[in-house]
Amino acid sequence: MEINGYGTQVNNNNNLNVQTGNEGLSMQDFLNLLVSQITNQDPMNPMENTEFISQMAQFSSLQAMTDLTQIAIEGQATSLIGKSVVVADYNSKGELIIDEGIVQRVIIYGGQTKLYVNDKEYFYSNVMEIKQIEEDPVDPEDPVDPEDPVDPEDPEIDETQE
Repeated sequence: MEINGYGTQVNNNNNLNVQTGNEGLSMQDFLNLLVSQITNQDPMNPMENTEFISQMAQFSSLQAMTDLTQIAIEGQATSLIGKSVVVADYNSKGELIIDEGIVQRVIIYGGQTKLYVNDKEYFYSNVMEIKQIEEDPVDPEDPVDPEDPVDPEDPEIDETQE
């Protein structure tokens, strides 16, 4: 048995490919396993129909939870657009690089969710901290009314003209 560069084990005896990456089992894989169970069962002691139904229900609920988790992650990532985050990643030398900035955009493609911070791409799993964007505080000594941006102490304003 050999392992190729994609993390797939190949059994040369019967050409069976077993995925060991992030792919997991699909519905087609489950159906193939079910057919194998049926064809290789003991004819004197066959499996009950309820066992097949139970296995299918368990697999369907697992698939639904996986899909729901992925949707939740995508929703959380898109809600970060415009927020300040701290992200970390390793550079080519293996050193941990921490970056902080505002999430510019989120890309969801091929089951992966990526964020762009300071024009750099990071996986959603690289987010370490989410911060509130600090707004410019209002100086209590500054008498300028935010509703009326005219400074009352400005000598260029003539109050006699209306």
